[in-house]
Amino acid sequence: MSSGDRATYRLAVSRNILLCILVLSVVVSSTVSAQDHSLSLVHESNPSRKLRITGLVHNGLTYASVNDIAQALSIRSVVNREEQSLSVATTPPVVFFDDNPFVATMNQAGRKTAIQLAAGVRVVQNEFFIPIASSAPFFAQLFGTPARFDVSSGSIRLEKPLRPPSPFDIASLAIDVKANGIIIRVSSTKPLPVFEGLLNKEGWYYLTVPNARADVAALNRTKPAGAIKKIVAQQFQTSAQIAFQLEGEFSSSKVEKDGLSNDLLITLRSLSEETLTALEERKRQSANNELERFRKKYELDVIVLDAGHGGRDPGAIGVTGTKEKDVTLGIVLKLEKLIKRNLKGVRVELTRDDDTFVELDKRGRIANERGGKLFISVHANSMPRKPHANRGFEVYLLRPGRTDEAIAIAERENSVIKLEEGYEERYKHLTDDNFILVTMAQSAHMRASERFAELATQEMNKHLDIPNHGVKQAGFLVLVGSAMPNVLVETAYLSNREDEKLLRSESGQEKIANALFNAIKRYKVEYEKLLMEGKELGVK
Repeated sequence: MSSGDRATYRLAVSRNILLCILVLSVVVSSTVSAQDHSLSLVHESNPSRKLRITGLVHNGLTYASVNDIAQALSIRSVVNREEQSLSVATTPPVVFFDDNPFVATMNQAGRKTAIQLAAGVRVVQNEFFIPIASSAPFFAQLFGTPARFDVSSGSIRLEKPLRPPSPFDIASLAIDVKANGIIIRVSSTKPLPVFEGLLNKEGWYYLTVPNARADVAALNRTKPAGAIKKIVAQQFQTSAQIAFQLEGEFSSSKVEKDGLSNDLLITLRSLSEETLTALEERKRQSANNELERFRKKYELDVIVLDAGHGGRDPGAIGVTGTKEKDVTLGIVLKLEKLIKRNLKGVRVELTRDDDTFVELDKRGRIANERGGKLFISVHANSMPRKPHANRGFEVYLLRPGRTDEAIAIAERENSVIKLEEGYEERYKHLTDDNFILVTMAQSAHMRASERFAELATQEMNKHLDIPNHGVKQAGFLVLVGSAMPNVLVETAYLSNREDEKLLRSESGQEKIANALFNAIKRYKVEYEKLLMEGKELGVK
């Protein structure tokens, strides 16, 4: 290396050393400035009370330590080193970010907003500094109390004394509506160690906090937002509760401590459009399945026909000796053929298909055991004196008789129980009082019974040239046990010569069978129409 090169090299080294010394001196002076410059926090109501606040000067602006201000005001603050942020647990909380002039907070509606300062926040050794002159107008929003900065004295002067402690633990709510749900901030003045949230199926969310006092009036004044339709706060002796009425479906709910304050955060997550669509489809399918099960359960697929009397019980005897048991069996067998031939999907069950004696209480049991949906008991009427002028048909419902004639007819039909072994024991529960209870138990099917009775009288009136005595009621034991719509048809009077002739002839029995078949067919059409609408004719 020549002498000239060596001189040049020495000069460069000297310059670098000088530059390093200058840079180091600036850094040292800045650090010292940050450590030595201090401000004071003064309460206007007590000027003698001053609290020291660390400050620094940068680019001609005076900065104050947020950490110190929060500590002086007894507000908790938390540093997040990963995000280079400082959260101050005011109500609502505020968050300061390194080298950022925007301070994050929430407005009164609970929505995120920001306060813009004159310059960005500076951070020195995890201590956050704000330009105090431009921050003073926002002091109430940042730290919960208004203040001004006195440049001449270098003091932050609190314009109002600090608020006295609130008598309430829970004083306000803030609702933040998100795209996928809702966040509710429940502001608290003290830590709440125990709390419980519940989202029920009726669309209500309940927050219960034991050993807490709530400002019920203020909470109930909170304006609902988003899917929250109503807010109801209540104070109980041992707890406070806030209920939120919700609209729509929510997949989950969670309540937890804020972590930066004493507040509780309720998160209600709503269902996605796809999930809602899938749920609606499942509900629709479930409703359809339930309706189908309902229709299947009440479908008019089994009709039970009961030919009155039989075997050792001949029933009424006509003027010329016609037996009621033969007439009723003839009509029932003809009606059975008509139903089987013309009503597809309908099964016919008979309580007897030959000259057999069947106990009255057993007839109802047969109908129940075979799944009957309509029970028709066929009989022939008679008067004690023969021949008699009384003619015509009538259809009976199971209720206590209203007329002496109806009571007498029921007593005659019921007298067959005396032919049954042990009848005293078997029917002892059917006292007058108990019989009323028995008929009330069948009230679920009464409308259907009444409707079929009306249709039967209409059709018999068309097909038979005998008087129509309409729909009546009486206490027929044969109808007691059947858990379905049921009627008893008194087809005509065997004690009258004209009616007896009709009843014993094949053509007469055919006319009665056709009339009852037409009534069944009309009843089936009405019944199935109601089933398709999700109703059941027999239910009031």
